[in-house]
Amino acid sequence: METAETSGSGSRKAYFLRRYGLIGLLTVILGTLEIWSNIGNGYTAGWGDHFVLSPEGISWAHPGAFANDWFMEAAPQPHWFFDFITFAGESLGILSFVYVLYWGFGLLAFATATTMLAFRFAPSAPWSVGIGVTLFAGMSSWMVGGTGSPVIAVALPAVLSANLIYLLIACFLTQRRVLAMVIAPLIAIVHVQQGSIAAVLLVGALVAYFVTERRIDWRLAGALGLTGAAVAFGLILRPVASNLKDFVKICDQIIPYHCSAHLWGWQDLLSAVGLIVLCALTFVLMPPKQKPLWLATVGLAALGYTLGFLADALRIPFFGEIAQGVNVYRLGAVLLPFALWGAFVPFIGRMSRRASIPVLIIWIFGFGSLILGIGWAGNLKVRLVLFGLVAVGVVAWTMIQRRQGRHTHANIVSVAALSFGILLVLANALNGGMTVRAPEFHFIQDPNLRTWGENVREAVPTGEIIVASPRTEWVKLVTQRAVIVDCKDVPYGGEAWTQWNERLEDLGGWTQCVGPLLYDAMTAEQLVEAADKYGSDFISISAGVPEEVPADLVELGWTPVVEPVGTSGTTIYGRD
Repeated sequence: METAETSGSGSRKAYFLRRYGLIGLLTVILGTLEIWSNIGNGYTAGWGDHFVLSPEGISWAHPGAFANDWFMEAAPQPHWFFDFITFAGESLGILSFVYVLYWGFGLLAFATATTMLAFRFAPSAPWSVGIGVTLFAGMSSWMVGGTGSPVIAVALPAVLSANLIYLLIACFLTQRRVLAMVIAPLIAIVHVQQGSIAAVLLVGALVAYFVTERRIDWRLAGALGLTGAAVAFGLILRPVASNLKDFVKICDQIIPYHCSAHLWGWQDLLSAVGLIVLCALTFVLMPPKQKPLWLATVGLAALGYTLGFLADALRIPFFGEIAQGVNVYRLGAVLLPFALWGAFVPFIGRMSRRASIPVLIIWIFGFGSLILGIGWAGNLKVRLVLFGLVAVGVVAWTMIQRRQGRHTHANIVSVAALSFGILLVLANALNGGMTVRAPEFHFIQDPNLRTWGENVREAVPTGEIIVASPRTEWVKLVTQRAVIVDCKDVPYGGEAWTQWNERLEDLGGWTQCVGPLLYDAMTAEQLVEAADKYGSDFISISAGVPEEVPADLVELGWTPVVEPVGTSGTTIYGRD
């Protein structure tokens, strides 16, 4: 006979399996889709943003590595915790594994937040809806509305912190305040700028709770204090040398896709509009008593992003520059997960027939804008047809079933949400957006490039500076040797920004960072002149330079000391 105790035990076990089983499944699904996505060509390590973020931690593990590198001395990055993680992994010889774990924590944070919201927004079909939202997330673009996507396969502070902010807001919306107390300070430790956003969200949540409950939640107030302290600690430890006008120039010249909406093409503008509209649509999913909480968190972030985006896009004097200078597009990482949920509003939202029509019209506009704007692979017209058919077909089926009442609400939600997610993945795959591939987790994945880097470290003494093309940003990380300047290591402003431009001018000019490879057009005499100016005895020459340059270097007293390994690396010339 079943007792109350055994019944309670079975109920707790079922609860555990439903919640944590879904978290595990969503983690695996998202990780797999990120690896298979053609947006970032699968999982990457030792490439891209790691050119900027990994050297400091590696230099702690290997004294002398990157010695005399100008950028690391003039513009240290604020991500001190990532430096510590890199140092620990490199010291133990397991950096590749540590970075995989770091990426995995971001997957877990996203899956946990999605599970929590699935049980809140769609309690009758949380598994189907959670899977559907995650499938859509796996199709995300590398860049959406000026911000890097939080669902890409790479270990980065910006990616992990964005997923933690998603989890923080999910904690607010589902009343998990104790977990929110832990997550908020952690965000500030992982990423100082995102920690500032977390602090603002905590203030918003405290105000909303005070309005609805007529009391101060001292636990969240304590979390706010800890988060603020973590932000202050990060800024004191690593002051960010920045200048508003300089940063606006950086946005306009070097990274317009990040923070210069007035220079965006129509697709980028549409992606921002879609992001805003779909995110705002999630308001209808909230119960009436919790709408103030949504307004004070998700709504506040959406309002800030919208105002900043419009000020920049419309070039409103003063306010446009302020929006760029504070990089308001960081808020896009807050909006994106809720824009994904907004895409599922027609399936999971409980609305009257009168309200369903305007909501559906808004949804079509927002979803269409996002799909057109995020730049999935393939021909634009084909993409339009595929995703248009998917959207219209699934929504039409959902509306028909609801009107005819043939199935229960749970069945309709379950089938519609899951079908929508699966069809999005299939349409994207058929349009060239996915490739089934095995993950390569090794830090610096090309073995020939790793061997070339080892050869350079043997030939180029510690503390030496290599004259290298600013566009071969990988040279510094792969060789663990200093370079004069490159296009990836860009200061935030101030004196370092001035020096960056001067150094680039000595190597061909800053325009090569966004245009032709001007370094490859330099003569041997000009390269030697740059080497003399910066005290360098080593020059990197790629296969793309004119044939006379290597011969002229030899005549000037320079000898090849390192050759490419296969097609990887460059030829390094040393002064005789």
